[in-house]
Amino acid sequence: MQDWRKAITNLMQKTSTGDLNWSFSQIFIADAGDIVERSFEAKLKEKVYVVSKVRTKYYIDEDEFVWNFYFDLSIFDDSFEPRRIASAPPELSILSNLFRVVEDSFAFKNDALGDLL
Repeated sequence: MQDWRKAITNLMQKTSTGDLNWSFSQIFIADAGDIVERSFEAKLKEKVYVVSKVRTKYYIDEDEFVWNFYFDLSIFDDSFEPRRIASAPPELSILSNLFRVVEDSFAFKNDALGDLL
């Protein structure tokens, strides 16, 4: 787990300094019944890092459910048909921080607030 925390912190630092450029992604496929809300990817050397926010149904009983969400960080090889080679443990709370940093960076680089300021 400590290695994952270090790697995720490194991704956040590289994003903050502009060394990583993130774009929308459709590489990550969620489990059946889950919905990928947003997903971003960045390439570094021969790997593609994909961070996603995923909604999932939590059933209270057989008919009633509520939506929960989780964050996923998956690493793919950079090939024509990318294959997942690793995934961070979903219980790492730092994943939500990574997603927020990536989303903010993406918005800034795409001048999301430019016409409003």
